[in-house]
This record gives sequence, structure tokens and C-alpha cells, in this order.
Amino acid sequence: MERSLRIIASSLALLCGAALPAVAQEPGQPPGFSADDAFCEPGIIEYMTLDARQQAHCRRLHQARIAEMRRLSREHVARIVEENRLRRELVASLPPPPPPPVTVESFMSSDVSYGDVVVTDQGPRVFVGKAGDAPQPEDFVTLDSARSPHRGRTQAFDGAYPERRRPQAPNARRAAPTHQERQP
Repeated sequence: MERSLRIIASSLALLCGAALPAVAQEPGQPPGFSADDAFCEPGIIEYMTLDARQQAHCRRLHQARIAEMRRLSREHVARIVEENRLRRELVASLPPPPPPPVTVESFMSSDVSYGDVVVTDQGPRVFVGKAGDAPQPEDFVTLDSARSPHRGRTQAFDGAYPERRRPQAPNARRAAPTHQERQP
């Protein structure tokens, strides 16, 4: 719409020989937009034959527009590069996301059979469901549960709870050697 208004205004300027009114000027156009500049508009230039002076004027006008667009493009590229650099710095300064929690739901799609032990964030769990059925969260019980097949054979497993460390008992002392053992 704005372009067609510009072409109409340029045509009127050519026909009337007057300067274009300020309202019809493009926002990016310099305030000294003259009737000679109207000859250089793309919609008009195809239907007219320009003399050498008008061609030189149009060439300078087009070169000025190209130079302005290049300057704006360089500024835009510099702004985008700076924004990308700042974004990369921000992403690099953030701590890494925590790993997803390991729950019994993590093992629902895997092939587990009766008695299999899986280790979750809440500790080791034993699968007590049926082999043909899809596993449910209720099918995973603790090692010391009444339903666990490993109940009688369980003991504390330090690897399941990394924050809990049991102190290890010192090695048992050997009994003092007898009199015969002391002598060579």
C-alpha cells in the first residue's frame, strides 16, 4: 500500500513538476527528497528514458540506499552476534540440570522377571509380579518386605544408599601366639 502511494505521488510529481509533499515520503527517506528522485523509483524508471544527468543521479541515489542497507545489515548482524554470545555465556554459567530420578516407573517398560532386583533412588526393590503381566508399581517391593523372595538373605547394601556409610569393623585381632610359635 505504501509503495503504491509512493508511485502515485512520484507520478503526480512528474506530471505537475512539483516536489513531493512530506506526507508521501518514506520514513527512511532524507528530508531533501526531490522530484529528480522520483525518476529513480522502480515503477517509473521502466517507462521512461533518462538522460545522462538523471541516470547519474539515480545511480548515486541507489548506491546511497544500498550503502544504508549494508550499514543496517552490519548493525543487525553485530547485534545478533552479541546476543548469541551473551546467551551462550548465560547457558555456560548455569549449573547442569540434575539427572532425572530413578523410580520403579523407570523399569516398567523393561523385561523384568520374578525376583529381579532393581536399584532406585529410594533403594533396592524386588520385582514380585507375574512374568506374563505388565509390571505395576505395586509389584516392586523392598528387600525386607514379606512378599520379597530375598527376605531371609538380605543384608545392608551400602551401594544402594550412597549418603549412608556404615563404619567398617576393624579386622579381628589374632590371638597371641603360643610359646612354641614364638620360638624359632
